[in-house]
Amino acid sequence: MSTVAIIVAAGKGNRAGGKVAKQWRTIAGKLVVDWSIDAFKNHDLVDFVIVVLPPDKTLNRNDVITCAGGQTRSISVYNGLIAAKNLSPDKVLIHDVARPAVSEDIITDIILAINEETGAAPGLPISDAIWKVSDKEIEKTLDRNFIFRAQTPQGFPYPKILKAHEEQSGHNAFDDVELAKLIGLRVVLKTGHKDNMKITKPEDFLKMSKILVKKVGYKIIKKVLD
Repeated sequence: MSTVAIIVAAGKGNRAGGKVAKQWRTIAGKLVVDWSIDAFKNHDLVDFVIVVLPPDKTLNRNDVITCAGGQTRSISVYNGLIAAKNLSPDKVLIHDVARPAVSEDIITDIILAINEETGAAPGLPISDAIWKVSDKEIEKTLDRNFIFRAQTPQGFPYPKILKAHEEQSGHNAFDDVELAKLIGLRVVLKTGHKDNMKITKPEDFLKMSKILVKKVGYKIIKKVLD
């Protein structure tokens, strides 16, 4: 059995500010895109990594497969899935490049939870009260026990998520779990982590820098102890 990780890096990343898209900015001595790639390349259960890039971009590394993205996230993911066809994967992970601090444990949990009829995705519970709002008026408070913050990587049996994208072509989904549910695929929730945050705003770069520096320090200490 083989597992392919698809890293979606074709977005413009405008909300994060700066002169270049967030995936091409450097944090803790390394590009954001390289942090995300290495999280999967260094994982024993991941066999191949595909990076979906803007049409005008290339990567300065030869240990991954690349393909061009499209105008929407769904199209970019689909292009990555097509690029994976020749690899005949059983499982596929789909990850946002802007989550460069994803942990080995999260990746492991997602891969082990996937089977022919089941996908998996990490998420975090909501601690704040959640309101339903219409026309700037609060209608009601929602039960936060049933609401979670979605993270990536989201993992699926390859044939099923490919089918979901083919059948829902043109449906600009928020994420791949949404498409998977539209074809009736079971998706289980696995525990995410606060450090697996998504870089969205300019101030997130400082937060992520602290997370990645801590992560590198922990790995060095662990290697010495081992």
